[in-house]
Amino acid sequence: MTLLALVACTPAQDTNGTGTPTADLGTLGTQIDKADQRVAAAVTIARENADKPDVVKAETGVALAYLPKPDAQTLDYVRNRVTRANPEEYKRAEDAGRKLLAVIDANFAKAEQDAAKNKAALDNANKQIAALKAEVEQVRTEGIRNAFAVGAGVCFLAALAMGLLGQYLRASVAFLVGAGIGGLPYLFASPYFLPGVGGLVLLVVGLVWLHYRNRPCPDAPQEAPKG
Repeated sequence: MTLLALVACTPAQDTNGTGTPTADLGTLGTQIDKADQRVAAAVTIARENADKPDVVKAETGVALAYLPKPDAQTLDYVRNRVTRANPEEYKRAEDAGRKLLAVIDANFAKAEQDAAKNKAALDNANKQIAALKAEVEQVRTEGIRNAFAVGAGVCFLAALAMGLLGQYLRASVAFLVGAGIGGLPYLFASPYFLPGVGGLVLLVVGLVWLHYRNRPCPDAPQEAPKG
């Protein structure tokens, strides 16, 4: 992991690039690891070429490009450490750095595990929501179908009663209306629902018009019987 966790806030910029900013923790970890490797490699090469000031300056400049700018207090502390030149102090600083790096690695690993658990929980919640929506839609559809079935049943009973009374035309009309009402729920979720309703209304109007078209008016004069 990083020498400092803040490397995550400064995406590396070189000839190959490091990708675009992202909120994905896995991708972020990959970018941090990539920056870490470049910092570590640059510092290692600088130390290997300690007798070449130009190389040291160039490689440490590359390493600094991947790191945030240090604050004034930290800079003063390190400058004073150089002045003191105490080997024991340097050893303590190295030990503290290794410990901090271990803590950062452990915390980041835990954050990745927590993110994976949260994602799994969110996916599960979304599946449950989708299942509930489907169940509600099914209940709504069944309710509509039941309501139409009741209406169709009433029409069929009316058709049966009219048929028993010898009113076959009216019985036929009631039967056709009942059949239309009974079939509408199965078209409810399709684009044919509204045309089906319109067709049923037109059918009823047409049958009623045919039934009453040639009926004599009650107020019309009656012809006297011949004889």
